[in-house]
Amino acid sequence: MRVMIVGAGLAGLTCAKVLNEKNVDVSVFEASDGVGGRVRTDERGGFLLDRGFQVYFTAYPAARRHLDHERLDLRRFDPGAVVHRGRKRDVLSDPVRDPGSAISGLLSDAATFGDKTKTLSRSVAAGEEAAGSVGGVGEERTSTFDHLRATGFSDGIVENFFRPFYGGIFLDRSLGTSSRVFRFTFSMMAKGETTVPAKGIGEIPKQLAAHLPYGSIHLETPVEELLRDGGRVVGVKANGGEHEADAVIIATEAPAAAKLAGAKVPEGAVGEVCVYYEMSGAGDGGKIGLGADDGSFFNNAQEMSAVSDEYAPSGRKLMSAVALDAFDFSDEEIYRKGIAELSDWHPNADFRPLAIYRIPYCQFAQPPGVHETLPENRTKTPGLLLAGEYTEDSSINGSMLSGEKAAMRG
Repeated sequence: MRVMIVGAGLAGLTCAKVLNEKNVDVSVFEASDGVGGRVRTDERGGFLLDRGFQVYFTAYPAARRHLDHERLDLRRFDPGAVVHRGRKRDVLSDPVRDPGSAISGLLSDAATFGDKTKTLSRSVAAGEEAAGSVGGVGEERTSTFDHLRATGFSDGIVENFFRPFYGGIFLDRSLGTSSRVFRFTFSMMAKGETTVPAKGIGEIPKQLAAHLPYGSIHLETPVEELLRDGGRVVGVKANGGEHEADAVIIATEAPAAAKLAGAKVPEGAVGEVCVYYEMSGAGDGGKIGLGADDGSFFNNAQEMSAVSDEYAPSGRKLMSAVALDAFDFSDEEIYRKGIAELSDWHPNADFRPLAIYRIPYCQFAQPPGVHETLPENRTKTPGLLLAGEYTEDSSINGSMLSGEKAAMRG
C-alpha cells in the first residue's frame, strides 16, 4: 500500500511514523524548507529562537506514545508564575511542586488564600483525572471565564493570574475559550511538568522525522492539487509531477486543508507576536512572567536561557515575550514598547532586540461547543483522510493524536 501525506507538521509526521511502523510505503510532501510546521526553531548567532513561544507538557498522552523524552533532554520551567503590574511583582507558586516558594506565594496579594487552596485542590484532583484529549474531558458548553467564576475563584486571581497565564496558552485573554480546553490543560500541568527540549521546540518534529526512511520526506515540494479518478482521490500533483497513491492524507493547517481538499474546518484563528531580546541583568529566572495590567503590552515573558542554557551562547541570556495585539505595529514600535515594559518588570536589566515573529495563525479558535463540530479523520471522499489539530484540539497532543488516528483509519 502506498500513502501520501501532505504536510510535515506534527500531525503529518506522527501519521507517517505510525504508517511506517505498519510497513506502509509513505511519502511526505512539505511546501517549506523544513519539518515541523509551526513547531520549529531557528538558530541566529548562537541563540535558539522558537517560532513563537511554545511549551511541551510531559503528561501529553499521545505525545508520550511517540516521543523519547530522554533523548529530547527536556528542561522544565519552574512551577508557578511571577505576576507583574508595572514595577509591582508578586510570586504565585504551587506549594506541592515548589515548596521553597510556598511562603512567598501564600503571602502574595495577587490571589486570596481561598484562591490558593482552590488551586491546590484542583491540582490534586486534576492529577487524578485521566484524559487522552480535550474531547475526553467533558461535554459542557462553558467558557473558561464562566467555569472559573462558577468554581468560586475571586476577581483578583482571574484578572491577575488566569487571564495572562491562560491568555498565553489560549492566545485569548478574554478566557472565552472552551472550559474543556482549560480542564485538559490544567490536568496536563498537574500530572506532569512544563518543559522545552534543551535545543528548542523544533527537536520534537526532528525526532519524529528520524523514524522515517531516508528520502521519504520531500521538502520544498508544495502540493498543487489532488489527483482524482471519478469520485476517488488517487494521488497528488506536486512540483508539476503526478504521484499516484492508494490514499492521501491532508496534514496541513486548517485553512490549507479547506483550500486543497474542500474540507469543512473550524473557522477563526488566534495568533501572537513573539519578540526576542538578548537580556543582561536579573529577570524572573525559570518562572513565566505575566503582564497583569489591563494595558500590558506583553501578555507573558520568559527568560528562556534560564530554562535551558543552550538557548543562548555561553554567558548570555535570551528573553522571549508574547504580545497578542501588536500585529499592526512596526518592528521599531514593538521593540520600543516591549523594552519600556520589560524595563519596568526588570529595572536592573537591559534588553537588545533580536527578532520578531508575527504568527497570525497559531491555533484555531476554540469557543465553547466547537469540539463537537470538528471533522472526522475519514472524509466522505474515498482515498482521502484528514490529519490535523482541527480534528481534535489545538495543541501538540491534539496534532499528534490526530496523526495517529488518521494512520489507524487509513
